[in-house]
Amino acid sequence: MAKIWEPQPIEVYKDWIKSILDVASDDLNDWENTFVASLDERLTKGKNLTEAQADKLESIYAEKT
Repeated sequence: MAKIWEPQPIEVYKDWIKSILDVASDDLNDWENTFVASLDERLTKGKNLTEAQADKLESIYAEKT
């Protein structure tokens, strides 16, 4: 049986976002900038990410940092 996805703690995602913005903010396209900003706002409100959001954020993090 496949393992059910569980989100990382919010702080992990916030650290990824901080790294992306610190290291690669100039390399992000408009969509990525908007996406990362919206996730940052969501996490600041205490809401965790969906699996799709977390996957895309991880992809951006891996590519840009």
